[in-house]
Amino acid sequence: MADPNAAVRDFVYLDAERVRSIAAQLDVAEDSSPQGADRVGREQLFLRVEPALLGRANALRIGGGFDFDRWTPETFSDGQYVLATGMVRMLDFTWLAMALGGLPAVLRKMSKVEMAALKNSDEGRRMSKSQLQQRSLENQNAIAKVEEFRMDELSDVVRQLYPGVVRIKVRPNAQYPRAVLVGSAYAEHFYDTPAALSQKFGVEVDAGWTVVGQLNVPRAAGAEAPPPPQPIPVGNQMEDSFEQMAILMNNAFRLANAPAFPALSFTPIAIYRTAR
Repeated sequence: MADPNAAVRDFVYLDAERVRSIAAQLDVAEDSSPQGADRVGREQLFLRVEPALLGRANALRIGGGFDFDRWTPETFSDGQYVLATGMVRMLDFTWLAMALGGLPAVLRKMSKVEMAALKNSDEGRRMSKSQLQQRSLENQNAIAKVEEFRMDELSDVVRQLYPGVVRIKVRPNAQYPRAVLVGSAYAEHFYDTPAALSQKFGVEVDAGWTVVGQLNVPRAAGAEAPPPPQPIPVGNQMEDSFEQMAILMNNAFRLANAPAFPALSFTPIAIYRTAR
């Protein structure tokens, strides 16, 4: 008989291929039957992998009770596994930019509906014609300000900077707002579509969700930032030119996306909520 008090995990995100790779290296048995490849099998494999990861000597559990005096560069190392709980923010910039592109049309329609309802209401019947016109003008001015943002251009930029990823930000303790984990999760590994995620949870959830991931700390603690990459010419003019452009793009993308300490970059492996 199942334990009625057993915790049930509701997965929001799971990078199954990364879990399989870790399982193979830790010699965690994987179900080779056809059922092992489905959603249930992938989740069961993660449930066997997770304690093996968190049992490692340098694995970290970061939550509200974490000693944030230890939030120093020396505490964290590249490749370190972490289990973090707290506020989770999920930002699918591509979907948000696309949705914002249609915002002016939605606002115009809502303004018409609002004005029609207002004119037929008791409040509207008490308002003068000039007051109604003023309300309509205020709505139009608000819509014009939204259109000034040129959402179509913003969408193009966002699609280039965040292609196919959802930005994940985890704040374990609200009293330490700068102590955050920042990562990019593949949109394809979410169990819900961007629209469904937005409707069900919004962009931010503060319900003690759990995020398991791996830190990306590219240099030793306390070390100075390395100089930007320099071209390595090979004498082929075309290749050397492409390399220079690649370095310029890399620098621009790093400037736009890379967090700076005390924020920490990490790679999400799983995001789930626990029900009892």
